[in-house]
This record gives sequence, C-alpha cells and structure tokens, in this order.
Amino acid sequence: MRDLSLSIGQGEIVAVAGESGCGKSVLCKTIMGLLPKQAEITAGSIMVNGRDTTGCTEREYGQMRGSEVSIVFQDPFTSLDPTYTIGRQITEAISAHRSDAGEQLTKKTLRAKAVKLMTDVGIDRAEERFDAYPWMLSGGMRQRCVLAMALSRDPKLLIADEPTTALDEDVKNDILKLLLRIRDERNMSILFITHDLSAARKIADRLAIMYAGKIIEIGTADEVINEPAHPYTWGLLHALPEYAEGGRLRTIPGSPPNVPEGFEGDAFAERNEFALGIDYVQAPPFFDISPTHRAATWLADERAPKVEFGSKGRTAETGGTESGAEAVVKCEPVLMVRDLSHYFKLGRKSVVKAVEDVSFEVKRGEILGLVGRSGSGKTTLARCILGMYEPMEGSIIYDGIDVTDRRHSEIKQRLSREIQFISQDPGAALDSKMTVRELIAEPLKIHKMFNSRSEMDDYIISLLKEVGIDEDMMGRYPHELSGGQRQRVSIARAYGMDPKLLICDEPLASLDVSIQAQIVELFRELQNKHDTSMIFIAHDLAMVRFISDRIARMESGRLTMETDGAAETEETIS
Repeated sequence: MRDLSLSIGQGEIVAVAGESGCGKSVLCKTIMGLLPKQAEITAGSIMVNGRDTTGCTEREYGQMRGSEVSIVFQDPFTSLDPTYTIGRQITEAISAHRSDAGEQLTKKTLRAKAVKLMTDVGIDRAEERFDAYPWMLSGGMRQRCVLAMALSRDPKLLIADEPTTALDEDVKNDILKLLLRIRDERNMSILFITHDLSAARKIADRLAIMYAGKIIEIGTADEVINEPAHPYTWGLLHALPEYAEGGRLRTIPGSPPNVPEGFEGDAFAERNEFALGIDYVQAPPFFDISPTHRAATWLADERAPKVEFGSKGRTAETGGTESGAEAVVKCEPVLMVRDLSHYFKLGRKSVVKAVEDVSFEVKRGEILGLVGRSGSGKTTLARCILGMYEPMEGSIIYDGIDVTDRRHSEIKQRLSREIQFISQDPGAALDSKMTVRELIAEPLKIHKMFNSRSEMDDYIISLLKEVGIDEDMMGRYPHELSGGQRQRVSIARAYGMDPKLLICDEPLASLDVSIQAQIVELFRELQNKHDTSMIFIAHDLAMVRFISDRIARMESGRLTMETDGAAETEETIS
C-alpha cells in the first residue's frame, strides 16, 4: 500500500473494490494487525475509535480483535475447523471474550448465547445445527456461521473480505441483506472488500476504487458506478457483460504494476488507453467531481481533453464475432444425456436425489450454460458425465459412446483425452510441486502425444501463447502465479488434449471482474478456433447469458428449463 487514506463513519458501509493484487487484503490485514513479520508500516496511522493501533503489541491487538474490529474471510471453509462442531467453535469465540473479562459462563448459558447468535445471522433450526460439522453445511450456511463468530464480541467495525465471492446469486443476495440488517440493528460500521461491483452497489453507502495500493476514486456507490471519473473504474465497468460491444467484452490491457519496485507518474498510465503525457511523469492529485465524489486522474483537470465514460480509446476494438444462438451450427449432438439420476445415501433410510431424471444434449461447437443454486445438482451432473460418479439410472452418450461403459481400456483412454474438465479453484486443481511446464506436459506424456521433448516443449509454448502466458513462466510453480494466471494454465492443460467436450465448473468464481472478462474472451476464442463443445457451469447469470448459446437451469436435481437465444434466457434465469 502507498499513501492510502480512508475513513469509515459510525454505522456506515464502505466498499473497497479493485483487481486481485491491488492491496485490498493487505489493507484488511493491516487494520487487524495480521501482517507477516517481513511486512512493516513505514508511514501513516490507523485510528480505531480514536486510538492509533500502529504501535500496538500482539497482546493489545489480541484484545482489540473481536471487541473493536472483527473480520469475515472469503472462504468460510478454511475459517472453520472441520473436526469441531459449529456450536463448539462459536462458544469458544464467546468464552474467549468472557475469559478476558474475568467472567465464566456455564455450558448451558454458552449454548444459549451461541444458538441466539446463529438465529440472529439467519441459520434456521439453530438448535439442531449447533451439533453439525462445517462439511455438513452449504457454503452460504458456513458463511453465516463465520459471521456469528465474528459478531460474538459485538465489534464496532466488521471487515468483510470478499464474503460473497464463491456463493450463488440467491445466497449472495441473502448474505448482503443479512449484513445490512446487522448494520441497522447494531449500528455497526462495515468495511466491505469485493471485486463484485453489483454487490458493492447493493450494500455500500460509499464505494472506493483501489489500484496499486492506493485509493484512486471514492464517492457514493451510485456516483462511482453511474458517473465514474477514473479510467480504471471505466475499465472495471466495461469488463461487465452489460457493457459488451459487438459481442466482445472490453478488457483492461496488461496487469497491475509491482508496487515495491516503484514507478514514475501515474501507476495506471501503462494500461490507460486515455493516458496523457503528464501521466507518465507525475502522479495525479485528487480532483473534486462533486462534494462527495473525488478521483485521482489528470482527466479530471479542467485543462485536460474531455473524455467521458463509454468513449473508445486507442485500444478499443470494433466489430466482433457472432454470438449466442446465431453462432451455433445446427448439427448432430456430441453429448446426449437421457433420464439420468444419481442419489446419495444419508444414513440407512435417508436419500438425497442430487440428479433426478435429467435429459439434455450438447451440439458440436455449442456452449451450453448451466445455472442453479448451490446444491441444485450442477456439479454432480458434471461428475457423472466425467465418469467420476456412476449414474444409478439413465444413459450418457458421447459421440456414440456410452460413457458409463468403461470396461474397454481404449474407450476409457479416448474419453479421458476428448472430455476435459476445468474446476472452480485452479490453486487446488494444480499440483503445487509441479512447474507450469510439468503440469501441461503430464497429460501429454500419459497419452504419448509426442516422440521428443523438443516437440512437446514447442507445443507447450504455443499453448501458453494461446492462453496469454509468457514462455518465461514455464519454470514457475502455481503459488508464484496470480489467480487468473493459474486459471489460464488450467485452460492450457485442458486444451492441450484438443478436447471435443469441455466441462467448466464455476471457472470464474474466484476471479475479479477484469480477469473474468479476459478468461471469458479466452474461452470464446479457443472455442471458435478448436470448435469445442462446452458445458459452462456458473452462478454469475449475466456472464452465463453473455457466453452461452443456450441455457439450462437446475433446481433440486432436476433440469427445469432449457431455452434458445438471449431473449428467452431472461426468463430462464430470473
């Protein structure tokens, strides 16, 4: 971070948005006193209720955390211990505070307080779920449990670090409504970290845009989104499907600079298609756009040329390709699913019907979008197609082959080559002990696609070039890459097999809006080039509508609706 200034009033919700790597999480950790030992605060102050916390000892930070400031992290599953029940973890948070105050509570009282907290955050049947383990709950329910723990000491400021990122649209809206209700009931201040501008608009009183460790625009949420003043904010908004032009998303070129290495002038100058000469030599000050709206861009100077949001810059692309159902070649399906069912047993008598009597088909070169709430059966359906689960009823026919019949090794080998999968979390999908080259080379070696290492390396380099990864990154490990770069490596690994069918399970969920746009454009380019059929599973309805030729919706294990074209899609996902 560099020269960052931000204030949050009592009972106010301030959202901070920006790309991955812009410093949002570092800001949270700095406020909480959770910076790693090698990091230090070199200038400035952090005032919490009138007290400067930059000089606090670890003991003082421990007393402040929870009672003054509390935090909810992005992934509730990593915040919860899978070996302890939900009730035990919430009661531990309550008793830790009471012990610090010298007060001891009975188990009965602790349980009652925990159940009340669980009820307050919208967990129904709280008494029953008190003894449940984290893995027994949905993502939205786990997030509510983490929120209950964060509220156990009645903090004055709640930091919510990407709390809705991996949640489907319905659950995300439920969590946003919950945060608003908690703010109103407790008069609590909230710092809401996000890359989802639509979520920021729904919840925030003010919205700050962060880039390269600094706030570069701030105002009311409506001002920043409806009347953005900084070119970087324009870029974030242009990456959304509703601003697509000619069937293409306008992505932000390049990537954020390395702050520790320093730079001259405006940090955004190299990526700014509207950059002025002064941007490369002098950082801009803040200019007042309105009494409540400020932006650090030379374009706001009265002497600058008038450029408005929506203008086409030097790198803006014109034209586009066919999109939607118009681009689908009407031909024989590559995949046919008929009357598919798959159940999970819970105990001796209880059964969960994850997929029930599902039928659909995917044509060659088509992108079929698959939407639905968490737990609706989307991932189970994908795993059945991939052969990870054996369907209990029905059939899956791929290019004339019964996918469920894997008795013959040649059929199994062909399916593993021609049907590829891209998961939601590339960090978990990629082996952390393998380099980028080794990750892409592994399936090529298994299927013996090349006779020499030099031929294979040339092919890997061409794949990396296709997905926008530099050749010099071949020797890097996954932890040395950004989230977007890891997902690009996953895509290169999948396309290296020249698949006929690609199944993408929430491939955009953990990526910020500008990286999402880049990945979506990459999918469309590769799909057009390789004529790959695709099942695109996601909870971002606008992005699904943008990329898909047809959309199907799953609900309670059933495929309830399937439509052609963008017009009917509105009804499908509403």
